[in-house]
Amino acid sequence: MIITTVFSIIITMNGYSLEHLITAVVAGQNDRAVSIAEVLLKNGTSPESLIQDGLTVALRSLDAKCTAEEFNLLEIMLAGRAMMTVMDNVIATHLLSSSTIEPVPEKTIIIGTIKGDIHELGKNVVKMMLKAQGLRVIDIGKDASPESFVKAAMLESARFIGVSSLITLTMPFIREIRPLLNDTGLDNVKILAGGAAIQQASPSDLNVDFVAQDVFDAVHYLNGLTS
Repeated sequence: MIITTVFSIIITMNGYSLEHLITAVVAGQNDRAVSIAEVLLKNGTSPESLIQDGLTVALRSLDAKCTAEEFNLLEIMLAGRAMMTVMDNVIATHLLSSSTIEPVPEKTIIIGTIKGDIHELGKNVVKMMLKAQGLRVIDIGKDASPESFVKAAMLESARFIGVSSLITLTMPFIREIRPLLNDTGLDNVKILAGGAAIQQASPSDLNVDFVAQDVFDAVHYLNGLTS
């Protein structure tokens, strides 16, 4: 019994799991989340696992809180800051420093959160991963109109558009992008969409080419088109 207790204390003091990372992020604990992520990387957890099994799980928890009665703006903001601190200070540093892939114009993607939605966490995670894959990423921000996606695609000669949304009411705006592309002669541009609110929609529902279930789904889709 004593040995078991001592062993548990050692694990608690020196070992972290992805559950610890999720808890720290959701609680908005910046420094703790960064420390846990650094230890997990050092102990062999891949950056991909940190994102998929850690930050993505935390993000889904935040998404749920955004629509629940327990919604607390300050809590959501602190958790979001903790998540992006881990992305910027730990995961991005590791991914970009270990990547030898240089972004090329032929792999340009325009990404943004569609009009009517100001959520950016999921978009920012996707942006980081796409950059690590060698794509040239142009971020047009949040609450972006369909016209702004098309204008950016024209100016940057983009092959892809990535549109994010956590709000189902924005779906009509997503549907507007394809006709605008066709009207400007950019019918070859591929559109992918993602976000908790639209994951159950089909590509035809949204008038897009692909609906990603998570960041890795988006990466695999784009890799299949650019390889």
